[in-house]
Amino acid sequence: MNFSGVAAALMALALLNATSGHAAETVNGRWAADPAACWGGGSTPAQSAFVVSSYAVRWLGDTCRVGRMYKTGDTIHLQAFCWSPDGERTIPVSMTPHADRLSVVWDRGPHGELRRCE
Repeated sequence: MNFSGVAAALMALALLNATSGHAAETVNGRWAADPAACWGGGSTPAQSAFVVSSYAVRWLGDTCRVGRMYKTGDTIHLQAFCWSPDGERTIPVSMTPHADRLSVVWDRGPHGELRRCE
C-alpha cells in the first residue's frame, strides 16, 4: 500500500472514531418515557429507565456491552451483547436523538420516544 493509501485509511479511521465519540456524547445519560420512571427499574418501557454510556446500555432488565456502533444520518445503531436473568443474547439497538428526546428501537421493536432525565 502506498503512502496516500495509508493516509486515506488513517483519515477514515479517525473520522469514524470522531463520529462515534460525538454520537455517544449526544445520547449518553438516563432516559425515560415518564419522569417518574427515571430512577426506576420497571419491567415495561414506560416504567424503566434507558441508560446509555459510551460502552454500555441498560434497559428492561438487560445489561449490555456495546459491541459495534455506527451511525446513519442522525440514527445511532448498536450491536449490544446483553446479560439478563434469562441468559445471554445479542440485541440490535437504534437510537435517534432530537432535542431532549430519544427514539429507541430495542431488539427490532420500536418503544416510542423517551425524554432525558434531569
